[in-house]
Amino acid sequence: MLATAQSGADFQTLNEDVKTTLRGVLASASVESRLIELRSSPAAEFRAMPRNTLGVVESGLVSVLHGNTVVSVLEAGDLVYPDTDHLPAGVSTLLYGSEGGAFIRGYDRRALMDAMADKSDLLARWTRVVGQHVSLLLRLNALHIREAVGMGGNSEIYPSGSVIIQQGDPADDIFSMVEGLAEVLVNDMAVAKIRPGELFGTMAALTGSHRNATVRAMESCSVIRVPKDRFFELIRSRPAAVQGLLVDMAKSISELNEEVVALRRKHSS
Repeated sequence: MLATAQSGADFQTLNEDVKTTLRGVLASASVESRLIELRSSPAAEFRAMPRNTLGVVESGLVSVLHGNTVVSVLEAGDLVYPDTDHLPAGVSTLLYGSEGGAFIRGYDRRALMDAMADKSDLLARWTRVVGQHVSLLLRLNALHIREAVGMGGNSEIYPSGSVIIQQGDPADDIFSMVEGLAEVLVNDMAVAKIRPGELFGTMAALTGSHRNATVRAMESCSVIRVPKDRFFELIRSRPAAVQGLLVDMAKSISELNEEVVALRRKHSS
């Protein structure tokens, strides 16, 4: 299970231990398995896992999607325990997918439970796996809460081709690109690109004007949306953040100026 470097050594130790215990349980249970392929796909094509199935990530990275937000990223050796069979009516299931493609080794959940039913040692180790898995999720959730409180924003996923900012709309938020690539369009003309680590939507929000450009995802993008009033608080409480903001704004202005000059030369020739 992937987490940031701020997760600490205890998270990493627990993460490795649950993988080791899980491998031992599955080897001892001797239950047939099958490979489930998650083909490379944008977030819009993520899907629910098959019913009566649990699994282990065999290769690649598997993103777990709830609504528009990636809530967890699983790596090789991680337990995949879908909620497909356990939800009450009206509650949407978690979705799984992989932008780069991945394989999950799937097991029939009932067959696995039956194989452990009369083996107390095996059942105890499985209980350990589930308990550790819950502990990892709680620790990861605590980390996300700390990061969200510190930034005051929400993580969102935009599939390739979707609009993140629409020209002419009110500017109520500022965005930070976490992953992906987006293009900036003014009157449907591409004028710049936004890459990971860059802020965007700042000028309109800071000046109180409407959006002067559209930002559209060129590939699946993960962004942090920060309300502008919370962003002002962040700047006041963390002056170092102003430097990054000025650099990004200066870069945006420079790119726009270069595009304007290029367009003038094109029209004058």
